[in-house]
Amino acid sequence: MHIRIDSAEPPVRHQSRRRGRPYTLVLAKTQEPFTREQTVCRQATADLPWLMSTPCG
Repeated sequence: MHIRIDSAEPPVRHQSRRRGRPYTLVLAKTQEPFTREQTVCRQATADLPWLMSTPCG
């Protein structure tokens, strides 16, 4: 299961709790999607003055 999760490269950490049966798969979201979104937003905000000063057509 871990190999399939790793190959799909989702933005999660994964771990198996090997106590009792069946084992428990624990998934936890990472910050990566949120930091990527913040970076894109910052770049768009920085580009806005240039876009506004560029003549249309």
